[in-house]
Amino acid sequence: QIIEAVLSRRTIEVIYHTQSRNETTKREIDPYFLIPRDNRLYVIGFCHKKKEVRTFRLNRFRDVKILDHTFTSDHIHLEKYLQSTWSVIRGDKEIHFKVKFSQNVARYIKEEEYNVKPKLKELSDGSLLFEVTLNDDLEFIQWVMKYGPDAEILEPIEYRQRLKETLKQWIEIYE
Repeated sequence: QIIEAVLSRRTIEVIYHTQSRNETTKREIDPYFLIPRDNRLYVIGFCHKKKEVRTFRLNRFRDVKILDHTFTSDHIHLEKYLQSTWSVIRGDKEIHFKVKFSQNVARYIKEEEYNVKPKLKELSDGSLLFEVTLNDDLEFIQWVMKYGPDAEILEPIEYRQRLKETLKQWIEIYE
């Protein structure tokens, strides 16, 4: 139904569960795009309830009904909408990250495909300096953390400190 609504440019009425607020609401959405990210599907569309373009995780739709209303999507460009977005969470910040990846994982970092274009610089010891400017931090920090001690946040310093505090909490759990 979602694909049909996107292709026919028809508004959908959904029952949607917002995980962060543990709240289920009825909404009308103009589904502009259906995109895959991290083994999940997302709908990017205009939410009539919030009066703005939003990103919705497909598996949180509890019910979907295609309405007779049609819409145009000429005014929305996916690349611009996702500009400076690591994956799907969009923010209003401008955060410039510098991360040093060890030589153990540098080759993997270079071969990954990203939604944003990072600046990569190979260092003399085989490690890699990775720089990117993003509009939100959550998904990026989670991604960096999966590399464990092979990734070191250099900047911004407050994120370096935040990660240090998180690691202290982990140590407390495992002691």
